[in-house]
Parts: sequence; structure tokens; C-alpha cells
Amino acid sequence: MTRKTPSDFGSHDDWLVHVHREIPLPEQAHVLAFGRTELFRSFHRMQGLPFPTQVAEELERIETMHDPERTAALEALNDEIFTNLTGQLFNQARPGTSDNESLRPASPREQIRELLSHLAQKNPYFALWVVYKRGVSHDSVAEDWDGYLLQELGTQSAEEIAFTQAMLELDKLLALFHDGNRALPSLSFERICFLHLLHGPERMIQTRAVLGMLTAELAECTSA
Repeated sequence: MTRKTPSDFGSHDDWLVHVHREIPLPEQAHVLAFGRTELFRSFHRMQGLPFPTQVAEELERIETMHDPERTAALEALNDEIFTNLTGQLFNQARPGTSDNESLRPASPREQIRELLSHLAQKNPYFALWVVYKRGVSHDSVAEDWDGYLLQELGTQSAEEIAFTQAMLELDKLLALFHDGNRALPSLSFERICFLHLLHGPERMIQTRAVLGMLTAELAECTSA
């Protein structure tokens, strides 16, 4: 029987409805994890990146296992795929060196300024927020943001609008890190750099993960 993946559905919500309605409860966790693997495979294909042979071999091995070990192994492999993908995309965006750390500015504040500049230039969704923010007073900066998005992105999907809305939250969090001269969590610089390159549900999955990571880091700093 052919296994459906997120790419077979019009939205991530439709995919989740399918899994919850059509897949037996004991199998749902594995099907969701497998769907995320297929999103990574599709993303490699769209970016012209080879899907690692060792990952494909590991997938075959995992499929011979039984739950709950099979699902746990697949989720761990997804994390590994994403970490490797992070490095590849970051190196593509910053050619000429294989040492990411050598590119980092001297202080956390300088690093965040570089990140904000990169986002304003390369991430069209973040740039949309920057244009809007510069055109309104500080007190009303978010008052008509939703209306502005509907005006600019009314023909786009709900997922595109949700991602653009998240750029406001990202900017707020980065401002707090900048003002406190706090270092960003490990790998978050690279992840934020290419969030806009992701497609489909994986983009919002990673965006929510990044926002949650930054929020948790700030909460730790505040309580320390």
C-alpha cells in the first residue's frame, strides 16, 4: 500500500487530519515522524542537494525495527538530518569558508546586528515586517500589522501569512538578545538565517522551535 506524505495534501492541517482520522492511534507517531523525513527529502530535492546515502541506508534499517524503538530512532534521525542541513545551507549562504565560527562577529550584539541585516536583505518575509515597522510610529507598530499583511499577502496561503506574522515575534526576541548583549543559543544563528528557504509545514515547525528556544533562553537568563 502506498504511504501518503505531507506533500500529498494542500496544507499541514489537512495532513494532520488525515493521520488522526485514517491511521490507527498506535501508528500515528511513526507516520508523523516519517512524514517529516519525507519533507526533508523533498527539501533536499528542491534545493538541488543530494540526500545522504548513509541517511537513506539508516532509514531502511529503521523500517525493519518495531515501535516504540522504530519511532524514537526515526525522530533522532530527523534531528540529525536537520542539523546537517543547517550546516549545508549556512555554508551555501556564506561561501568561501568552511569554518562558520570564523565568520562570527566579536560580540553577541554585533552578531545579532549582522543577523538582522542578513534577514532584512535575504528573507522577504522579515523584510516585509521591517518595511512596515519603519512606516509607523513606535506606539502603533503592531496595531495594524495583521491588516497590512492581509493587504500585502491576501492571495497567499495561511501558512505564508503565519510565517510572516512570526517575523514580528522573531524581531522582538532578537532585540531583547541585542539589548542584553546575550549570546544566541547554539546553532540558532544558522537556523534563523535560512528559515525562509524551508517550504511547507517544516518551515513553521522550525520557526516555532526557534522562537521557543529563544524564549526559553531569555527566561533562563532572567531567572539566573
